[in-house]
Amino acid sequence: MVRTDPNGQDADDAEQRARSVEQSKTGLQQTIEDMKAMAADREEAGYETFTVAAGDTTPKAPDTGETDEWGLSYVVPGDVEDEFVGLSERADFDEIGVYQADGEGVRFIVTECLDHDEQIAVFIAGTFRLRFAAPLVRTALDRGRMYTHVKKVDGTTLGSIEHEDPSVFFPEPESVYAYER
Repeated sequence: MVRTDPNGQDADDAEQRARSVEQSKTGLQQTIEDMKAMAADREEAGYETFTVAAGDTTPKAPDTGETDEWGLSYVVPGDVEDEFVGLSERADFDEIGVYQADGEGVRFIVTECLDHDEQIAVFIAGTFRLRFAAPLVRTALDRGRMYTHVKKVDGTTLGSIEHEDPSVFFPEPESVYAYER
């Protein structure tokens, strides 16, 4: 017998969605904690660091949306604008670190952008559903590069960073393609 809640939804489906939401929250909290620990390690090594958790992360292919911009688009709080823009204008990011984990069809990701000469480390944490990422993965691997876009909620771009090696973002592309619909 299937239990139904007062709204007509299958209670088992509602419980599964609630578990998935709770797992996503826990995963994001862990991702943010990991990001802060990585930043603390860089600070100990003498780097000026910046950390931000995106309120929304979108894997965007060039043929989606109103522009041909593509990459991971992170929407961040507006109150980080001055600090992020100030650091990114001083930096020439020459190394990237991408730390990620998947769970329940969701990717939890921290992107670390480094400028060793200026000793600047920028960390951006986010999460996105893998089912939306396959077109971006194909584009990045085909074109041999990847982009990180940092934006405010009103769409204002605070900065974009080009990465020369998309495989650090997508080391196992088949794991993303498996979620494609």
